[in-house]
Amino acid sequence: MKGACIVLEGNRFSIVVLAGGQSSRMGCDKAALPWENGDILHNLLLKMLTLSDDILVVSNITRNIKLPVRQVPDILMSKGPLSGIHAGLFYARYSRVFVTACDTPFLKPEIIPIIVQSLESQDGAVTVRKGKIEPLLACYRKPCAAIIEELIPKEQYSVLRLLDKIHWVPVTCLDELDDCLFTNINTYSDYEKAKLILGRGKEV
Repeated sequence: MKGACIVLEGNRFSIVVLAGGQSSRMGCDKAALPWENGDILHNLLLKMLTLSDDILVVSNITRNIKLPVRQVPDILMSKGPLSGIHAGLFYARYSRVFVTACDTPFLKPEIIPIIVQSLESQDGAVTVRKGKIEPLLACYRKPCAAIIEELIPKEQYSVLRLLDKIHWVPVTCLDELDDCLFTNINTYSDYEKAKLILGRGKEV
């Protein structure tokens, strides 16, 4: 597989943000953690509003989101991010669907079109940064939902198993960007560190 880095010109795509609810490592709802003038989820969605007219939040709890986005639950319940990706692909209006987790507060919207356009004719375009595969910073085609429907009954819940079943291209042109852009908040310690970065006014 060869990496790609092409800027998107036109062509619509859907955006899916996974915001399931409780986090076992955090012990609370990461999406609702205070961030800037609201919470993490709200601020992430604000960045995306100009990129797509079809933004979906996949969550199994009802959220009071006062933005023009759709909220949908898992269809195949309680199987982690793979269930969320499935629901997002199922409900998305467009063939190309960018997927990210809600706990990436420093994600720059400019990254998203690069990943989407990298898809070209493949089933998926997945960020591979400094050798690490990031399946929750990726673009998938809607038919991948059918493959997930085959994996979950077999108790194959890892998103990496999906990548084993599809043709995907790695997006390898993001290595030079600041590490904090790719920060995930998985623990309270991660959250405290992220707040320190935000408080210092670090350009991200």
